[in-house]
Amino acid sequence: KRNYGYDLNELLKKPVDELRAELLSIWGIGKETADSIILYAAEKPVFVVDRYTIRILSRHGLIDDDYEYDDIQKLFIETLPKDTRIYNEYHALLVNIGKNYCLKKEPRCENCPLGIMLDR
Repeated sequence: KRNYGYDLNELLKKPVDELRAELLSIWGIGKETADSIILYAAEKPVFVVDRYTIRILSRHGLIDDDYEYDDIQKLFIETLPKDTRIYNEYHALLVNIGKNYCLKKEPRCENCPLGIMLDR
């Protein structure tokens, strides 16, 4: 209720940087959750970095173990056009690959659409 009188739309109208800072100030909301709210609820162009994205990039040798969320996000933001629909679709594709191929314990690399990118 702080400044918005229970009106979520008022909160979501804020510029991305202000909205992200406001969301991160709420106990229990981290970067991934804040960015998901910004991308999916506010429909603003922010790339969401989740466990699937990290696992896929790590297995393909694109990030080190000492990665930072903001560095991974910057990689996508600098590589892809700044477009909400593209970020949404790209994130959905990574989630699909993470759920169906790049599994945590038993990856299915042989059938993965990204398998051609792996060093074997």
